[in-house]
Amino acid sequence: MTIPDKPFHEMTPAEYELTAHSQAVPKWSILAIQPEQYSVSTICRYGADHVRALARVWGVNLSGSKIVVAEGIVRRRDVRAALSWETENTLSRKSRPVLTVIAQDAGVYRPWLNRRDLAALLIQWRCEERSRARREIARARHELLIMRAARAGLTVPRNNLERYGLDEHGNRQPAICGVPLSRALQVAPNAIASARDLSKDAFLRWIRSHPSAAATLTLIGTGILADGGVGFWRTVQEAFAPAEIPPLFASVE
Repeated sequence: MTIPDKPFHEMTPAEYELTAHSQAVPKWSILAIQPEQYSVSTICRYGADHVRALARVWGVNLSGSKIVVAEGIVRRRDVRAALSWETENTLSRKSRPVLTVIAQDAGVYRPWLNRRDLAALLIQWRCEERSRARREIARARHELLIMRAARAGLTVPRNNLERYGLDEHGNRQPAICGVPLSRALQVAPNAIASARDLSKDAFLRWIRSHPSAAATLTLIGTGILADGGVGFWRTVQEAFAPAEIPPLFASVE
């Protein structure tokens, strides 16, 4: 794919990922730390949100304390470093116990695979992880560009706004079952309006009496009516709930 000649905020994520800009990170970012400099103490100098962002890039479990997540990042770095110069042939010559430990640390261990197949799986995982990390960084950069462009009053393609759950002003949209509200309203406007305006019991009766309109909800998500519509009604109510009163005005009746 060639890089199109247009502003970054008009590019699709795939187009933007091809640009050098998509991988540039500011010096203050946790992503600016070189992997060979990783240590638990170095990573933990940053806030928990930054550590989780780095963990997402490295494909590490985000649950647990900041120290636990940082330890997972360092282990994953060690695995990637150990595989950086390996090939299927060199890996397949390693003992089964060594391959098992590497595969377990990578999270791809399959006990039924022989050594050569396990070696091939590890090489494939290494390549996929490199590509996935690039996409994660590019996606985060692209989202920020889209938000800033919209807030600056520039014209941003609707698909880009919806992809990141933003409205035309660059603000976060409410989501309906993980789908931005603007996109959900395009496919199921009547069902959303009914869930917003009716009580729970009345909405459940509406679902039964309007099967065609209710069926449009499957375009938002499969199995969305598995509980009869209770979860969907609750999600819509939360999406349209008024914003919390700021502390400055909390005591005003």
